[in-house]
Amino acid sequence: MPRSAVDISPSASPAALSPAVSLSAWIAALEAWALPVWFAGVLVFAIRLIWISRHAARLQRSGEAAGAPLMETIVRLADRMRISGPVRVAISRLTDTPSVVGWLRPVILLPAATLLSLSVEQLEAVLAHELAHIRRQDYLVNLVQAVAETLLFYHPAIWWVSSRIRHERELCCDDLVVSVCGDAIGYARALTKLERLRMIAPGLALRSTGGSLLFRIQRLTGTAHEQAPSKIPALVSLVLAFACLAINPHWASGQPQRGQEGVVSRDAIWVDTVKYGDLPIAIRAQGTIVSPTKAELKVATSQARFVQLGQAAAIDTGRSRGVTIAGRVAGIESSAAGGTVAVTIDLRSPAPELAGVSIDGTIQIRVLKDVVYAGRPVSGQPDASSTLFKLEQDGRHATRVTVEFGASSVNSIQVLKGLQPGDRVILSDMSKYDGYDRIRLE
Repeated sequence: MPRSAVDISPSASPAALSPAVSLSAWIAALEAWALPVWFAGVLVFAIRLIWISRHAARLQRSGEAAGAPLMETIVRLADRMRISGPVRVAISRLTDTPSVVGWLRPVILLPAATLLSLSVEQLEAVLAHELAHIRRQDYLVNLVQAVAETLLFYHPAIWWVSSRIRHERELCCDDLVVSVCGDAIGYARALTKLERLRMIAPGLALRSTGGSLLFRIQRLTGTAHEQAPSKIPALVSLVLAFACLAINPHWASGQPQRGQEGVVSRDAIWVDTVKYGDLPIAIRAQGTIVSPTKAELKVATSQARFVQLGQAAAIDTGRSRGVTIAGRVAGIESSAAGGTVAVTIDLRSPAPELAGVSIDGTIQIRVLKDVVYAGRPVSGQPDASSTLFKLEQDGRHATRVTVEFGASSVNSIQVLKGLQPGDRVILSDMSKYDGYDRIRLE
């Protein structure tokens, strides 16, 4: 096959020049799987959010309206806390702790056991806590948190920030309760009694016993000793920030920029000219010369079905000997062993001195007449599309083009669309220039 002056040794294949595993291929695979995995995660967490929302709506509908004395207490507390909107109170059998459900039409859910277990002052403090959630629009904030957790479920910072918001939310409501009711000790005792009645409530409902209850009670009674913030997270954050600042400029400078020209050394690429004519389609297999006149090739089972008696073959004895012997397919084993089928080749030229030598052979299985073809690029797969860099007329630049391939042989592949006879294309691995549409050869 004729090649341009920038070709490498004819005995080498462009596929052999590609590294076994390249960083760009790994990144491409990661990009291909990132969106499906993210979508699956969002779907799971969205189902969770829908279930929680439906359960909260069920709680909102299932309660029985509270009596007049309780509603008078709610109206009085709401007025003191400057809550202008209507607030409904319902006695629920589905929850064991007071909670708030709803944003535009909030409902305070009270279990019947709460009315029997708490004193009038303690019940008033618990109701003030739920009204504090309504005043602060915490249900809406909680809903936004749930959506953020659904979309960014993979990010640990989201879960940490969300947990801190829920913790601080309860502390803020506790402060509002104490400022309105004035009895911190009585309120702490009410929270202790509620904990004995508590069960897990739906995630969107805001309950009086949420957050770290022990810390809240200690804080209300004045026994909590708040420790100074740890310096370790700050130090870790600073180290990571400096690391990102140090790495990011180098990473960014090394990334290909779409619309700019990449620079490629001529000595590092394999260039071939697109041709028109007959394309022999061959398969490659390894084997051994078993006698002076016969060789045996181990053909992959997937390719053995194309092999027929009488097909032309060529036996390469390796670079050290530099001998290529022509032959014909003389026998095909009927069964496979180890994923290969043994094919016997009759050698046209006896080679008694090569008996037992390992060989690399090709078998021509057909010939495509009058087709456009080129050397097989590293990224070229049969019956698929890929992109190649086609040299421009000045020979100093190459432009990315999309090429549709057909049948492939050992070192050649049929071109269906995208190239014309006489075009010169780069066959080497150009994955590091995936971000470039045009390159310059030096």
